[in-house]
Amino acid sequence: MIKFFRKIRQKLLTESLPVRQAGKFSKYLIYAIGEITLIMIGIFMAFQLQIWNEKKKAETQFKNTLEQLYTTIKYDSETFLNQSQSFEIEVEQIELLLENPKAIPDAELPFSLYLLIFENDFISESLLYAKDLAPHPENAGQKELTKEILNYVSTISNYSQRKDERLEESMKRIDIAIPVVDANLKPEDPNYYNSAEISRCRELLETTRFRAILKSERAINKYNYSNARNRYNDALSIMELIKDYYPELKILYKDVGIIGTAIDGYDDVGAKSTPMKISDINKGIWEINIYLKKGSVKFRCRDSWSQNWGNDETNKFPKGRAVHDGADIPIPEEGNYRVILNLSESTYEFIQQEK
Repeated sequence: MIKFFRKIRQKLLTESLPVRQAGKFSKYLIYAIGEITLIMIGIFMAFQLQIWNEKKKAETQFKNTLEQLYTTIKYDSETFLNQSQSFEIEVEQIELLLENPKAIPDAELPFSLYLLIFENDFISESLLYAKDLAPHPENAGQKELTKEILNYVSTISNYSQRKDERLEESMKRIDIAIPVVDANLKPEDPNYYNSAEISRCRELLETTRFRAILKSERAINKYNYSNARNRYNDALSIMELIKDYYPELKILYKDVGIIGTAIDGYDDVGAKSTPMKISDINKGIWEINIYLKKGSVKFRCRDSWSQNWGNDETNKFPKGRAVHDGADIPIPEEGNYRVILNLSESTYEFIQQEK
C-alpha cells in the first residue's frame, strides 16, 4: 500500500515540476512532504489495524466467557426447576400429613417428616464467570448483554430457600434421630426407626403446635416454589439473550462418563466413570457403546458428583429427561447398549444392540 502511494507521489512530482523549472530546494521540500505524508498514512493504518486486532481479541474473549456462563446458567436453570418440583412435592406431603397422616406407612413417617427439613441450596458458578465479562467500551451489544447477565447474577446471589426451624426442633424434642439417606434422599435402612419412635411421631402429629408449624412450612414452601420458578424463568431468559448474541456457542462440559451398579458400582473407593466420547461438540452430545448389567446408572463429569445427571424420578427407560442431581436411571435388562446423552436438550437414550 505504501509503495502504491509512493508511486503516485513520484508521478505527481515529475509532472508538476519539470527538472529544468524547479530548483533543488523545491524538489527536496516536496519530497520531504511526500515522505512525511506516507509515514503518517502508515502510522494511521497501523493504528487502525491495532484497534481492529484488539476488538477481535476482546470479542473472542467475550464469547469464550459467554460459553462458560451459558453452561453454568443452564445448570442453574435445571437446578431451579428441580427445586421448584421438590417444593411442590413437599407441599403435597404436608397436606397429606395434615389431612390424612394414617395414609403414610409407619416405617415411612419419620422419613417423611425429616425430608421437610433437608435444604437444597446451591452456589452457582455463574457468579465466578460473570466477573470475567469484559465488554468492549464501544460495543453497545456487549455492554447491554453484560448488564442483563450481571442483573441475573445479582438476583441469584441473594436467592435462598426458607425453612421453619421449629420443624427440626420439634423432632429433636421427641428424640427422633436424623435419618441416614442416600444421594437421592432415600432411606438407606427402612428399619432405621423403631416402633417407639414411630409412635412418638404419630403423637406429635396430633398436637396443635406441630400442626401449626406444618401449616407455616406449607406456606413457606409455596413461597419457595414461586421463588425457584421465577429464578428458573430468569435463567431461561438470560440463556436466550446469550444465544441471540452468540448462536454458535458450545455447551462446555468435559470428561463426561457413565457410572453405576450396571457397570462396576457407584461411589466405592477409587470407582471411576467409564469415559464417553463427544460426538457433537456444539450440542454437547456424548455417546458410548457399552455392556450393561441389570441395575442402574448415572452420568457425571471428571469422576466428580458436583456435576451429574440422572432421571427426573419417573424411572423412564430407554429414553428420558437428564436431570442435574437426578435419580438413578434403571437398567431393566442386561445387554449391549448404545448410550446417547444430549446435554443441550437434557435428554438420554439407551439403544439396545442386537446380540
